[in-house]
Amino acid sequence: MSIVRRFRARVGRMSLKTKLPVSFAGVALLTMLVLGAILVPLLSNYYSRSETSYLEAGAQQAAQDLSGVDWASVAATAGGANAGGAAGTEVAQALRQVQAVALATQLRIRVFSPDGTLLVDSGPVGDIDVTGILQSPGEEEGGDEEIDHETSEEQGEGRGRHGLPSPLGQGLFGGGRSGDGPRSDRVIETQLTTNEQAVAVVRLSEGPAYTVTALRSTLIAWLVAGVAAVLLAALVGWLMSRRLTRPLLAITAASDSMAHGDLTVRTEVERADEIGTLAGSFNTMADKMQHTVGALRRFVADAAHELGTPLTALETDLELAQGQHDEAERTRLISRAMRQAERIDQLSTDLLLLSRLDTGTVPAPMNPTDLVSLARQVADSVPSRAEQAGIDLVVDLPTDRLQVIGYAEGLQTALENLVDNALKFTPAGGSVEIGARAQDQTAVVWVKDTGIGILPADLEDLFSRFHRGRNVSAYPGNGLGLAIVKATMDIHGGAVAVESSPQGSRFELRMPLA
Repeated sequence: MSIVRRFRARVGRMSLKTKLPVSFAGVALLTMLVLGAILVPLLSNYYSRSETSYLEAGAQQAAQDLSGVDWASVAATAGGANAGGAAGTEVAQALRQVQAVALATQLRIRVFSPDGTLLVDSGPVGDIDVTGILQSPGEEEGGDEEIDHETSEEQGEGRGRHGLPSPLGQGLFGGGRSGDGPRSDRVIETQLTTNEQAVAVVRLSEGPAYTVTALRSTLIAWLVAGVAAVLLAALVGWLMSRRLTRPLLAITAASDSMAHGDLTVRTEVERADEIGTLAGSFNTMADKMQHTVGALRRFVADAAHELGTPLTALETDLELAQGQHDEAERTRLISRAMRQAERIDQLSTDLLLLSRLDTGTVPAPMNPTDLVSLARQVADSVPSRAEQAGIDLVVDLPTDRLQVIGYAEGLQTALENLVDNALKFTPAGGSVEIGARAQDQTAVVWVKDTGIGILPADLEDLFSRFHRGRNVSAYPGNGLGLAIVKATMDIHGGAVAVESSPQGSRFELRMPLA
């Protein structure tokens, strides 16, 4: 277990650029070993059976060619001596006949008497004197009995002169001279009979070791192909690792830059695979992070800037009230301090809401919402205020639903801000209209007033935070209401439009219908 654990730890420390070539090469090597483990036993078994078949075919051929020899006379002439010494004409002729068959079959042939006495031995095939048997007596006239060693090896489809099958045939390992190379240690015997009585025993051995030759050739080819495959796999793995690690290194460099504070950095990886998707996700994350951090920075800066004045005024009023002995003056200072506290509370609430909207987050999920119902709720909440201000409130809402996908509380806040501005900037005797309608596939809600209007110079920055028009300095406010309306429309995929003149203003909220 410790060895496996150390191996896994070492592999885990490798870089991807190293792991891929090593993995590819390892897979190729494993495939090569498995192939060799399967191929070598199969070939060994196949060619082993082929060698046995070759010997059996050679034994049948030898029995046929040597059946015409008078082996009883040869045994009597040899007198038990080795036929290789050419003791007598019978023995010499028998020896030439045996050697001819040995050349034809490429097997060493030894003939024994029934009692086991060696009569004739052809000797190893490679040691046979071919010229000594080609012009043997009785063969000068009969040219068709002449044995041509090379022709007998080369004619036919993988067969010798006598039609013996070649274990290697004409395939990948065939075509060589069967007399070349190592010799087999397999032995086979067959009996020669006359009148169903055994007169001699033929022993065939030292045939071509085709199994060794084939396996050696196979192993060499397997080794060369395996080494080439491992090297090629390692090369492919290295090329793929370069293609994979280059964009990953680019993403890593970009993330390091972001970690050091550069929020503008982006990856330039353009690919259609998973790494391209990763790069795209990284860029999207970077955009959102930059936007979020920017919103937080703006929130801190705005809070520090805008809260400073009311906090100072609050602190001053409280200090004056603390040292004031006149009860009426103390009550006035405390009342003014409370108004400053309310201003601070409203300002902090608006800043927090605007900060959430800037980061694209809302405290509740987006659900199907009826804008007509929201507009009616807002309209129902302001009649008394409009009546006290001497303003005519007009509600023009359809009976049908205008359903959108949105954050109901946020949309209601946006509408309330528009209505609050309309009532605030409309003098007595004027009117404020709240209406809605469907236009194509868009829901439109508007707030129209006959107030003081917006100066053309203020229209460009109208929805910027803390922006207040040049003609509204006498009115209370913090300049965040319209910024909240614009941010709310942005996160809902909608838009806000404004038309204004000295006779009044008209604001429209547009959102796609669900």
